[in-house]
Amino acid sequence: MSGAERFVQSALRFWEQGRRFEDEGRPLLAARSYTRGLGGFLSYVKLSRDGQLAPAYYAFGALGRETARLCAAMNRHSALQNARMALAASHFADPTRGRVALVEREVYDGRDRTLYALTLGRHDQVLTAEMRIAGAADARDLLASLLGDEAATRPSAMGLWPIGSGGEAGRGRIGYWQDKKRYMQAVLPSCAGLSEFRERLRLREQADALYAELHRVAPHFDPGPRDGQDRRTWRPE
Repeated sequence: MSGAERFVQSALRFWEQGRRFEDEGRPLLAARSYTRGLGGFLSYVKLSRDGQLAPAYYAFGALGRETARLCAAMNRHSALQNARMALAASHFADPTRGRVALVEREVYDGRDRTLYALTLGRHDQVLTAEMRIAGAADARDLLASLLGDEAATRPSAMGLWPIGSGGEAGRGRIGYWQDKKRYMQAVLPSCAGLSEFRERLRLREQADALYAELHRVAPHFDPGPRDGQDRRTWRPE
């Protein structure tokens, strides 16, 4: 197992540990475990030489969304940071990059390109294009639900990094923290420069459009409930 792969296995174990803490009613310990899991996924996507990173980004985004939902009731600032991290990771996992016109092509083409989700102990959980697109839509819904609060947003959770911009952040510890800061301040290029109110509206519009097109193209695909409900439909085991 390579060093990069060890980061993934560690991330999945922390994810499962966080699930156990959350089920036991220990949200602070759950949040701590989830945060360590996110760090593992971030390290993996930085260090991996595997050309196919979609499964890692999908898992990264799914855990980020779960962490943000957990934190929403405890700390809005942390929830926003995690929601923005999830937005970036889910965007990188999305084969359409949010372009509704590409949903049909990617769904049909994806049926000929089998990917598998990153899991502990099994390697047969297929990761479909529909799942990846729905994850990106859900990330938009989630962030929109956290924006527009009367409380002021601190700069460290503002959308200051248009996703994909700025080139390489470098390697080593400094590069890791630079990348983590970027992810926590991620904003979709289509939303860059907007006020939080306008960003929220645009995110909702984009999520609605992605879900509607998914339903048209793949009517039997169930993306799960929309924001505000239990989204723990995919487990990393």
